[in-house]
Amino acid sequence: MLLFENVYKFVLSDVNIHVPQGISLGLIGPSGAGKTTFLKLACGLLKPTTGQIHTMGMIPVKKRRELGSMMGAFFADIPFFQEADTVEGNFRDFKIIYRMWDDAFETEYAKLSGRLDFRSFEKEQVKQLSLGQRRRAELGALFLTRPRLLLLDEPYEGLDQIGKDSLRELLLERQEEGLTSVVSSHNMEEISALCDRIALLDQGSLRYYGDRELLLKHFAPDEVMEISFSGKLPDLEDLPIKRYTLQQNKLILTYNANYITSAELLKHILEQTTVTAVTTRKSGLAEAVTGLAEKMEAK
Repeated sequence: MLLFENVYKFVLSDVNIHVPQGISLGLIGPSGAGKTTFLKLACGLLKPTTGQIHTMGMIPVKKRRELGSMMGAFFADIPFFQEADTVEGNFRDFKIIYRMWDDAFETEYAKLSGRLDFRSFEKEQVKQLSLGQRRRAELGALFLTRPRLLLLDEPYEGLDQIGKDSLRELLLERQEEGLTSVVSSHNMEEISALCDRIALLDQGSLRYYGDRELLLKHFAPDEVMEISFSGKLPDLEDLPIKRYTLQQNKLILTYNANYITSAELLKHILEQTTVTAVTTRKSGLAEAVTGLAEKMEAK
């Protein structure tokens, strides 16, 4: 679906990556790492200095028109709508551009305006909208032609929590239907909830590309379990616990989930005391990236 071979452009240096069809890829890294450049190369807005890029089997900088109806690209710094036109007017322009049948357009427009909640201001000029309203409508337009590939650069910027939830649900729904997506964001929580693969760019180099869960397992394996109990304090001496604290009748345990599972740990404690409440918390993507960075610095 998306292939970079020895690509150089601006800060990007010798990037090699293959994103198969149906994958949801989270593109992460610090500001200036090359994430936006990567996405602009993928959709043909930029031409690589050296190297080859193929998007859906085509060279994007040469085949932007052919790719236009099969993919969607969103960049927070590039205007998406005609400012003086209304939201509905912009959508109807897209209908003409992409030669959609009336019935197909009306069906998709009704679904998207409801899911992303822009029906109430569809008659307003885009320039009169708040950032959150504009963003919901712009993102809705990306889904209009049911593209096979979406490239999204900071799509959550400007959205309230309801808007973020709606976008995530829509993306997950389309991914189940075969959509391939590449999403760049500083919001690690949203990336982790949405994406099954992670690509980490740092100073233009691809530092990690692979399964999200594998990244978490290797570089953020710690979990925290909070246990409220009534009865005697359980013996933890023979367990692979990294650290624990006791707050009255509550134990807070930190452990490496690669060495002991939460189920095994809880079973051991239940054999010794009465447990009244349990919560567990896993390390997140941010901790995994920090762990990966520390490993690279140690080399």
